[in-house]
Amino acid sequence: MYIKRKRDMSHPGIGNMLLERLIGCPEEILEFHLWYLREKGWVTRMEDGLLAITAAGVDKALANHHAGGANKSITDQHNVIHL
Repeated sequence: MYIKRKRDMSHPGIGNMLLERLIGCPEEILEFHLWYLREKGWVTRMEDGLLAITAAGVDKALANHHAGGANKSITDQHNVIHL
């Protein structure tokens, strides 16, 4: 989401199906993680229904990257979602 926003500020959103394909995570598991990211204010659902990273999400991603935590992830038994 960070790269999408940085490359195309006028169209920063990404759809659930594309996100599922990119991450290789089924919708049932992805929904929990998206809820968490939305509640933290790191992603938002735009008016067109697509998801986009927020300024707080960019700050979090950059802070993790600069702290050497670029590989931190939210995990469950079968899937990993990188922040």
